[in-house]
Amino acid sequence: MSSITQAKAEAQKLIKRYNQLQAEAKNANAIEARHKAAEADKLVSQISALQLAITRLQAKDREINKKVAPKKAVISEKIEQQTNKEKSKVIDRIHHLEEAQNKTQAQIEQLTRARGELNRLKQQANKHAATIVKERRANDEKLQQELAKLIKKKEVEQSTLKKELLSVKQQAQKDAELLKVQRDAARAMMERQKNLEQEQASAPHSHKKLLIITSVVAMLALFLGIMIASMFTKSSAPETQAGNNNVKQNKNITRKTNKKRIIKAMEVYQDQLKEIPVGPLMIKLPSGVFKMGSKLPYSDERPQHEVKLDKFSISKYEVTFEEYDWFAGATGRQLPDDNNWGRGKRPVINISWYSAVAYTEWLSVQTGYTYRLPSEREWEYAASANSETTYWWGYKLEKNYANCAICASEWDGRQTAPVGSFKENGFGLHDVIGNVMEWTISCFRPNYQNAPETGNRWKWKKGKCLKRIVRSSSYKSYERELRTTKRNKFSPNEVNSKIGFRVVRED
Repeated sequence: MSSITQAKAEAQKLIKRYNQLQAEAKNANAIEARHKAAEADKLVSQISALQLAITRLQAKDREINKKVAPKKAVISEKIEQQTNKEKSKVIDRIHHLEEAQNKTQAQIEQLTRARGELNRLKQQANKHAATIVKERRANDEKLQQELAKLIKKKEVEQSTLKKELLSVKQQAQKDAELLKVQRDAARAMMERQKNLEQEQASAPHSHKKLLIITSVVAMLALFLGIMIASMFTKSSAPETQAGNNNVKQNKNITRKTNKKRIIKAMEVYQDQLKEIPVGPLMIKLPSGVFKMGSKLPYSDERPQHEVKLDKFSISKYEVTFEEYDWFAGATGRQLPDDNNWGRGKRPVINISWYSAVAYTEWLSVQTGYTYRLPSEREWEYAASANSETTYWWGYKLEKNYANCAICASEWDGRQTAPVGSFKENGFGLHDVIGNVMEWTISCFRPNYQNAPETGNRWKWKKGKCLKRIVRSSSYKSYERELRTTKRNKFSPNEVNSKIGFRVVRED
């Protein structure tokens, strides 16, 4: 509220009070009248002073209005301009947001269409993949049928060839018998000729002519017999060559490695399986006596002692991925990981003791023979191959004799090598040092105390077997671990890239 308004209000109050006093003064006595009159005069003076103040304030207000009005107009204009600017900014912002909203909506619609197209493409891809799988299955079935027909055809051809070979052999035998008869007849005719020459030395010319004819017939019979014998020799030549190859192979396997005791591998063979053509390549070892354990101060490999074993067969190579994958496919087992090194002829790895045992049990069912993991005494007997040195080839670690951390092979310390990549030992076994360690059927014992002198297995009789013996060394092993007497212990659930196995067949 302004000062002028306040002054006017005060003046109104005073005027109202003055009127009241005048009314009261009429009715009061003289003294009170004088008193009231004095108060009235006083009020008149105050009212006059207030009116004068009001007049002054109004004049001042007019002057102020004259000065402030232009400024107010400028300020108002500025405020209006500023308001217009802010309004323009807000409108621009609203337009910008509306454009962004429209763009976002367009993008959402575009993404929605893209998602629909992606779903459609996925459905088409799934249908296409299903079609491809179906076609592949059809092709596989067709290929299997063609292979079955081809195998059957080859089997028929083989049967025919066998029959022809048997027929040729029988004919050759008949021809040989005929040749013998003809030879005997020729000899008899020649003998008779001699007798005729002696008895008819002075016979007429006709007798000499008959003698000449007889001689020609005998020579023809002899020539015919030679031709038949030559044909028989050619037909039997491939069998003779195959026999010579087997003899050479057996000679390589049965070479001597120890001058004191000459023990030779007896033969190499493969058992036929029901579901695949052949099983692991096996080497039959004879019964024998060998020194088990080490002369060196390795407490778990002592005391060194003699062990007498019965004959048995052991696989020439460590079991490969190719062989194990056949078993896994036939029994519905998961394929073990190959660490991206390759499968095929590499030794199978990442296999627990239980999986290795399951493979041997499957082999037993497939072949009708008893397959199992080797005992550690069977393993050491086969690995040492009559030698009593640190390595089966001697006391010095030779280069490229095995796959280990320091064996100078192309696989050293990095990965496994395909089986058979290095020289075989005296029994014809490969990779008994390096490449992968190998599970055995034996339970872990801390040493050889009270070990039996005879028997292929030292059987466990003390409750649960918590650890299994793993023999030899791996592609990561250093010199201290590479001896054929090296023993390791692992839980039967252990799975890693350094452990594989080979198998034994009981004879």
